[in-house]
Amino acid sequence: MAVFISYHSSKRPVVEHIARYFQRRGISTWWAPRDIPPGSKWDEAISTAIKQASALVLLFCASADSSVHVKREVALADRARIPIYWVRLEQVEPEGLGYYLSPTQWVDWLDQRDSTLDNLVNDLKNPAVDGQGLGPAQGPPVARQVVVAGWPVGVVAFESEGIAAEAAAHTYFRSAQAAPHRSVVLPTGRAATQLFGAMLRVADKYGPRPFGSARILSDTETFGVHSRHHSSRTRHVLEALIEPLTERGLGPEPRQLHLLSGHIGADTDPMRSTQRTLRMYPPGVHGISVSPEGEVLGYEVGTYSDADEIAGDGCRIVELTEHGRRYIDPNQPSRSVLTIGLAAAVECAGLMVLGFDPSKARIIRQMVKFPETAAVPATLLRRNTRTVIVTTRRIAEEAELDDVHHPVSAEAGSEWIISRFS
Repeated sequence: MAVFISYHSSKRPVVEHIARYFQRRGISTWWAPRDIPPGSKWDEAISTAIKQASALVLLFCASADSSVHVKREVALADRARIPIYWVRLEQVEPEGLGYYLSPTQWVDWLDQRDSTLDNLVNDLKNPAVDGQGLGPAQGPPVARQVVVAGWPVGVVAFESEGIAAEAAAHTYFRSAQAAPHRSVVLPTGRAATQLFGAMLRVADKYGPRPFGSARILSDTETFGVHSRHHSSRTRHVLEALIEPLTERGLGPEPRQLHLLSGHIGADTDPMRSTQRTLRMYPPGVHGISVSPEGEVLGYEVGTYSDADEIAGDGCRIVELTEHGRRYIDPNQPSRSVLTIGLAAAVECAGLMVLGFDPSKARIIRQMVKFPETAAVPATLLRRNTRTVIVTTRRIAEEAELDDVHHPVSAEAGSEWIISRFS
């Protein structure tokens, strides 16, 4: 099968060059108008070619990003579940095509050197196949899908986001009480709002100290702001969870709180203090929410090329790229965040990927069925072999997840999750 090349008409000289380059390396290509038979309908010919292609390679530039025709081609490839690769020809970030391109393989070709394309050529010539061993002799390969042995260790799906959040809340409290020598790492952002609400609903069942004596950390904080600033994520943890629990006599003791601080001073260094806490009290349970584009806040697409570098980065200040600044309040005084890093999630004794939002279906499918890549940091979470995806029935179906467990209640689901951790 040929590789379909999608491009904007202004880049025709480039597509001609790359097609010749691929051909010299044994890769056949299909691109319009060269390969549209005379008298054929363009839309039908293109649609058929994409469905029959082994992959789609997009020559990405600003014009392609705003092209309706290019977007249709990429959408058809996505629907046909063939791998999508994009070759960036200009120093621009995808906007119009961002939904489709973030969780895909890509390469910068700003230097216009053919040697830069060698890794892409290798991927095109050696696509991953599914776990049934289907190769060219037995049948067509599944588009870049792979079976990740033992990951996740479980998928648990509920009828609603609220029940899923309650299952995660029970898991936090049970894990904290069962392992006082470990810490718990709380997420921040929208998933945290649902989780904290669920914690408040079920906390009475674990009183008088739902968190036991475990240390409590937050995963992200805005750098350079005090904990009561409106953009502070620590403020959200305090106001949405810790203070309401304390008012009900269920709050943790002050010594348990190790929430990230945005201040670094002569006597305060949140990076060192958090690293020390993680060394002394390794994370026992961590609920992490990834963005629909596959980012883990602080680790943006294109920032890293080495997966091991990401996984071992630890706690540090991370400057967000332009692509990631949408996650930061534009009115805040800082454009940086402090994060404990992916290393804590990878090493955690029990990791929950919180998939409460329907927009997460696509990236969850990417994490489960496609290869690990530094361009999609969420895929690195597969290095934690004690990961359970906590989600809803709808998201599990859209993500095409296998072996999904459907508990009768949030508490039963939590018991099942904890059993997977061990």
